[in-house]
Amino acid sequence: MALTFEIGDESRPRGHAVLYFGNPRTGLLATYVVLLPVKMDMSKYLPPMLAAQLGGLASEVLGEGGGSFAAPPIPEAVESVEPLRRLAELRGDDFIWGGDMVLGDLQAAMHQAAQAVHDYEALYQQYMDANPSPTPTGPERSLADSASDPDSSVQQVVYALMSDRDRLAELSKLVGTMRFALESQDDSLVEETNASLLALGQALPERFWAQRVRQAARDSSGAGARLAQLYVERCYKLLEEDFTAVQALEEQISSLADEAPPQGDIRG
Repeated sequence: MALTFEIGDESRPRGHAVLYFGNPRTGLLATYVVLLPVKMDMSKYLPPMLAAQLGGLASEVLGEGGGSFAAPPIPEAVESVEPLRRLAELRGDDFIWGGDMVLGDLQAAMHQAAQAVHDYEALYQQYMDANPSPTPTGPERSLADSASDPDSSVQQVVYALMSDRDRLAELSKLVGTMRFALESQDDSLVEETNASLLALGQALPERFWAQRVRQAARDSSGAGARLAQLYVERCYKLLEEDFTAVQALEEQISSLADEAPPQGDIRG
């Protein structure tokens, strides 16, 4: 069945869409379609056991070309269309009806969603082919090449798909990696980890102070190490909504930050 654009224009797909199936009488299901600007092999981010279990289904779950997928891959039940429509309007997404769907058949639902992603990607590719980007030349090309960082873009997408708890686990791991890199004077690892912390910070809500964590982690002094530890502990207490502990940690941070070497106000 052809996709029905209720918001957006099928001749100019935006590259991201809220996609729903079914009807109010028989039931509604929805998923979110993403066409990545940077191609990547999502399967390498799967745990080996999960990748083995998925087998041939991996291409349907993650997208054949590594640049498009539905999240979740099996559409989830929703109560009504209007909240989805309103959300699509606010976010600037296409809002698409993908046709009826048989409830309860998970494999058929995943296949239908994957087919809808394929059809949406085909429409998007037609639009891109009809509107090719000009090729930069000379200094302009050099500027474009230096401004783009595929690895960073891939990291941002991966971090965006994580839960806050998983992001904090990654944050804690990266802080440990940064401390090791500083102690071993591995400048390459320092810069690589710093870039990962920057990308992760963009995916975390501002209340977690991710950029302050990054700055403290880069401070090679003992005070910097302690600050980084306190910041990470604060993140977890925030996640647990233990605001009494958060306040106590912030008092320790404020006291210790005054003793840190002057590398910029990490409290600001």
